[in-house]
Amino acid sequence: SATVRLDVKDDDITKSGIIVLVILACEAFVGMWINSFIVTVNCVERVKQRYLSSTDNILAVLAFLRVCFLVKTMLQTFCSTVYPEIYYLKSVFQVFRALTWFFNSSNQWFAACLCVFYCVKIADFNHPLFICLKFKISRLVPWLLLGSVLLSLFSSFPFLNSIYKIERNDFNSSLKRLYKVKNVTVETSVSHILSICGIGFSMAFTIFMVSAFLLLFSLWRHTRQMQNNSSSFRSPCTEAHIQAMKVIMSFFLINIVNFIALLILLTNIYEETAAASLACTIITDACPSVHSIILILSNPKLKKTLIKVIRYAKQFPKRSGGSPIALKLDWTTH
Repeated sequence: SATVRLDVKDDDITKSGIIVLVILACEAFVGMWINSFIVTVNCVERVKQRYLSSTDNILAVLAFLRVCFLVKTMLQTFCSTVYPEIYYLKSVFQVFRALTWFFNSSNQWFAACLCVFYCVKIADFNHPLFICLKFKISRLVPWLLLGSVLLSLFSSFPFLNSIYKIERNDFNSSLKRLYKVKNVTVETSVSHILSICGIGFSMAFTIFMVSAFLLLFSLWRHTRQMQNNSSSFRSPCTEAHIQAMKVIMSFFLINIVNFIALLILLTNIYEETAAASLACTIITDACPSVHSIILILSNPKLKKTLIKVIRYAKQFPKRSGGSPIALKLDWTTH
């Protein structure tokens, strides 16, 4: 196998690269804190109660995956900015691209599993298949998560060998997208990327739309029943429907923005250090954390625990009195 070497100088680390590193570091810090909070709360709950609901299992796995994604993004940006001669080695570049798609694909599928779970548990339909699924969905969750990981892993393999080729010489083709960094040419098969990402996104998109439609239809039917019975519209069932709809639609909108930015990065339309490419990196880094914030605010247990942590943090200087003390938090929310 041929090794590509770059003639890199000290001044290659530009101010824009440093600014992007600082922004991504701040995003990573906030994002890892948010997602680590979700993982920690659910792990403590699992240890104390020796049980964790299916929703909490999905949230914990999804948050852990997002922490790994943030770490990967920081390593990738740091390596491409500070050590491009290493980053643009064929194997390193392809591994980072494969990990980018694996984490994003897994994130889409885990969130899709969460949407399906909300829909099955909250929507009210009398169809035998739906009723059977309502009772069995909790046992199916681990298999759905495992299937999501395997599917994402399988779809990541083409990024390791058939999509990207790094060469020294120019290559001109209408079906390829090329750009140069020093004496390196990255050849990208755009058609392969569009087919892989398009199929994965369309499947997740279909699941989002079906889940949202079923929940919306169930909410409309429940509202009509409440009107006929002259009951209050703000019943617990109605609140559950509305809350689930907010979570599903918020992720749907975030996912569209994230997917567009991801496509721009993977297809190499712009150079790695171009402003548009750096902006897309910031967007793909921020979207999962924004969705995690929405999940925390929509989950009563996580929201209540977060309020406790914030209150304790405000009172901590007064309680400590200038001397170190052990941090003890009451994670019990029931």
